[in-house]
Amino acid sequence: MTAVAAMALLLVTAVRDEGPEKVTSAASEECAPWRMTVYMNKQPAPGERETAFVCVNRQSLAFNGRYAHIPDAHLVKLGRDLCEVSLRNDSREMQTVMETRGFVVDTEENTTALGYLCPALNRRRFAEEETQRKRELDVIATAERRCASLLDRRPPTRPSLRARATVWVTGSGMLNIFEEGPDTVHPSSTDQASANKVVGATPGDLTILTADTDTHVCVAVEAYDKRPPVEVEGWEKVVEVGYQSTGGEMVFTDDEGEMEEGLPDLAIHGAGRYRVRVHMRGAKAALADDGDARQAFLVTVYPGASRRIQVLR
Repeated sequence: MTAVAAMALLLVTAVRDEGPEKVTSAASEECAPWRMTVYMNKQPAPGERETAFVCVNRQSLAFNGRYAHIPDAHLVKLGRDLCEVSLRNDSREMQTVMETRGFVVDTEENTTALGYLCPALNRRRFAEEETQRKRELDVIATAERRCASLLDRRPPTRPSLRARATVWVTGSGMLNIFEEGPDTVHPSSTDQASANKVVGATPGDLTILTADTDTHVCVAVEAYDKRPPVEVEGWEKVVEVGYQSTGGEMVFTDDEGEMEEGLPDLAIHGAGRYRVRVHMRGAKAALADDGDARQAFLVTVYPGASRRIQVLR
């Protein structure tokens, strides 16, 4: 008999007890510590595991409420069978179980419930999460080392402000500055950037294009009180545009609108007109197999009224 058939049989076989089988209610006092709306990642003691599992499954979110009224003993047996399937880590078997029983095992609620019943599942999950966390930290550390090397430079004149950061670029493939301002229709900064393959700007909106998505890029920023010398040596592209700071807060932000860590406000003279010169190199390297943190940008900003787009390289 297959595991799926065995689980199905559990729900149709009568248990030969003299009295009615226990069905714990989600509203019972026993279930109070295991309500998903209030629990603080509490783990049950060995003697509480079955109760915790049953209580989570009596709530409407877990298992789609399908098993809300079957006896506790049947539910625990079903849970232990699910634990065995999960521990075997056979994706085809799990897919068959989910299709047959009508629930998804890896939702947050169901993962929590099975972890209560089967500590081995939690141990494996925690180990996998730790491995993934270490992998992500290694990627970040490698990216930061690369960026430190790529952005190691000495400006020809002293900037009023300078900083550098390793920035994660999402699926948008852009670095963005966006400020609140007058509700006026302007050409898209993205369209302008697409035209010169580097940067575009409209009032309160600046876009820099990256070669790839879901990757780290290296970004250095420098702000000057007056126009700095033009630098093209060692850069693949250099483009300068006019930018109007509408809110006086010229910061790079992520997709959630949060300020990119390590990159300060470049509007050193508040709201007004600036020139933004963007230097770029490493576009081809960014598209290679090991392309993370291979593309570098230097963004220099200084006060200037011109709106002209200048392709300097």
